[in-house]
Amino acid sequence: MNAETMSLQEKLDHLKKEIQKMQRDITHGHKKPHKLVMLLAVLDLFEKHIISENKIYFNDDLTESFSNVFNLIRAKGDWNQPAPPFFHLRTSSFWKHKIKDGQEVQYSKLSTSGGGTKRIEENIDYAYLTDSAYEVFSNKEARQNIRELITTILNPLSNFEDSAPIR
Repeated sequence: MNAETMSLQEKLDHLKKEIQKMQRDITHGHKKPHKLVMLLAVLDLFEKHIISENKIYFNDDLTESFSNVFNLIRAKGDWNQPAPPFFHLRTSSFWKHKIKDGQEVQYSKLSTSGGGTKRIEENIDYAYLTDSAYEVFSNKEARQNIRELITTILNPLSNFEDSAPIR
């Protein structure tokens, strides 16, 4: 079944599975929250109608939203750096980058954001979601469902990551 014929519920279920299996950096046995926090920040911008088309700019709105969420859940040793997850979410099937004209070769050589914002500002116009993920993020109830999943994954009292994936 392709994304065009899937129902919103099927698209939501698919996105939830993608989020669950998302690669996350592990330091000192602790899975870093950054990619999940970035997704929460994006959900927040959808809620506030700051994102109204499928373009996620690396700007003050996004970095402020990221910081607000990050500072609530950070663990000792976690750094408030929104650039790496904005960049590295490209390893997820639903997060894409619109590369700046003329920067395709330079972008293809990048393996990291370098921690700061310079590489993003020089090479990426914006991030965008696949059509099916954008449909999920655009729906209030589906956004809430994604937010609940991410919150459960990030909750240190939850054994969610140790349990079997949702089917």
